[in-house]
Amino acid sequence: MSARFIVNIVGVIGWLMAAVFAYAFLTLFGFFGVGFYGLLLLFICVQVELEPADVASDRWRRWTTFFKALGLLLTVGGFGGFLWFQLR
Repeated sequence: MSARFIVNIVGVIGWLMAAVFAYAFLTLFGFFGVGFYGLLLLFICVQVELEPADVASDRWRRWTTFFKALGLLLTVGGFGGFLWFQLR
């Protein structure tokens, strides 16, 4: 097996675990849990951005931008869905 194959398998397993964690949050806490999960992701990204810059700062900046956008999407979708189903 090549190293690239192993890295891809580890990445797929990581994404699968994240998806299972998000699904568990949704089933246990509903849309409010998804919104909270998004806020947690935003908080972690902001903390990473506040760390001092290192050699690979461009790579970190791209990833934190992606995960901040994902966290914002989860937060708006989660709390929006919560309000939609509570006020409907």
